[in-house]
Amino acid sequence: MLRSLCLALAVVIHASPAASRTPPADAPAAPSYARPPAPGELVDIGGRKLHVQCKGPAGGPTVIFEAGLSQYTANSTYGKAQDLIAASARVCIYDRAGLGWSDPAPDGRTHQDMAEDLRKLTTALHLEKPFILVGHSMGGMITRLYARQYPADVAAMVLVEASPETLIFAPGSDESRKATVAKINQGLASATTDQPVVPMAAGTPGEVQLAFTPAVLRAVRQEYEAIDLTPEEWRGEGGYGHLGSMPLTVIRRGRTANPPSEADLDWQSLQQSLLGLSTDSELIVAEKSGHVVPYDQPEVVAGAVLKLLSRLQAQ
Repeated sequence: MLRSLCLALAVVIHASPAASRTPPADAPAAPSYARPPAPGELVDIGGRKLHVQCKGPAGGPTVIFEAGLSQYTANSTYGKAQDLIAASARVCIYDRAGLGWSDPAPDGRTHQDMAEDLRKLTTALHLEKPFILVGHSMGGMITRLYARQYPADVAAMVLVEASPETLIFAPGSDESRKATVAKINQGLASATTDQPVVPMAAGTPGEVQLAFTPAVLRAVRQEYEAIDLTPEEWRGEGGYGHLGSMPLTVIRRGRTANPPSEADLDWQSLQQSLLGLSTDSELIVAEKSGHVVPYDQPEVVAGAVLKLLSRLQAQ
């Protein structure tokens, strides 16, 4: 099953001409795709609806997960971690606009727009504040924007394999994104219905098939394009905002090449640098995880959140 945080990697592979050929005769095709029912609720944020799943008791800080770049459904990656936290606190995961079961948003969407959608969603749900925000990968940039805009709403933050500005806006990174968008457009060019744009084998879960429908691929493209709409003044180190003395936990992957490659060592250094976003920060290494820590080791993410909850409740 496709569990990648970054759906574009899968798009690059599956939208290629070779991968789009008719499957062998002995490979049974999936039946006509029918979108599976939403596991959570659709919440109106002002003319559009976002899909959200909240679990656990109210009565204390609310935990909110912000997904990584183009995560096709929050449930597929963050559901396990959510369940581990839900015994102790209210915890919500949601699909950003156009992903999963959420309505699409207009083109020209920015990271600031995504942070504002989160604000509208929490307001519509009347979620109890302050929040503990958990930002995975690119989601870490959005949680930091939210905290910069609404500092009173956020009590603590967990950055999980979060994307630093110096990597996202490194020289040449825009060309890589343009290449990914071109691959997505290639896949969309073959779409004539709301069916997945690539062949799916029988038995492929509906949530995975959903990732390759035209509607979701358009949202994936939009999220890549949003990066290059970021103002120049936000593109340097710390540009998306510092956290002052807010409690911050940084979680990075422990799985590397053997011995660690130069890319592994660079990533470790970048993650270490995120500790400087707050004067009250801690690093945790998820030793058995790759980039998608909430799926590989949900107990590590849940443990970090529960530790912060305990601190806040003791104050």
